[in-house]
Amino acid sequence: MKRFVMVCGDKGGTGKSLMTRALADRLRREQRTALMIDGDGEIGSLFQFYASLDEKGVPVADQLDNGVVPVRFTGAERERDQLLAAVDPGRPLILADMPAASLTQLEQFDHDTGFFAELERNDYRPTLINVLSPFSASTRTVREMIELAGKQADYVVAINQWFGDREDFFMWFGHGDSPPSPGRTMLPDYGGIEIVLPKLQAGVLVAIDELLLTFSDACVDTRLTTPQRSRLYRWMQAVDAQFDQAAEYLGLAGDT
Repeated sequence: MKRFVMVCGDKGGTGKSLMTRALADRLRREQRTALMIDGDGEIGSLFQFYASLDEKGVPVADQLDNGVVPVRFTGAERERDQLLAAVDPGRPLILADMPAASLTQLEQFDHDTGFFAELERNDYRPTLINVLSPFSASTRTVREMIELAGKQADYVVAINQWFGDREDFFMWFGHGDSPPSPGRTMLPDYGGIEIVLPKLQAGVLVAIDELLLTFSDACVDTRLTTPQRSRLYRWMQAVDAQFDQAAEYLGLAGDT
């Protein structure tokens, strides 16, 4: 079965785009046949870092074969429909970086188009990835995500360690007499997987972003210092180990 992986959530600033870039980098390294979508359009992080460029370094008009298709999911109906039209090329894997408030928008989109039912009819199994910060506005979106698609999708929750360690996520894990978040309680019942998104040193990420490099390119770019490249390489190894725990859900299982 083909995979339609969406990194989504209603809360902005949790690390969704960083998560998507890391997964996109893994797909490129393994030369997997995938269609990548940036739900924020041409201003989105995935498009900026992983779009296919011409010899002048300008994004090419046709990104379908080996780039990132920009889709303004918050735009007009015609633009939102491109998310569902992404199944037409029949790629074995689709990866979409969804904008903030995407869970609410997906609910309306599913109501209007029967999105999840159409994915099933086209032999796609959706995976919804939710990247968490420790705050209540973020943790409660997991329950909303599961309630949106129920058994029609698979789920991956990534604890973003940029915000701290396990004890900082007490709203998610529970503490003292307080129970875990309802979303964490629901997750196993729906076959969901919990992983972590390891912390990348801020200075390394700033250097990569300033130069508009992919993670793989940054590992060998001498404009970064040796310690920066070493820290990035170790981070990529740690991220890959986490991705391996959810390989089937992320489209990383099996041959390329």
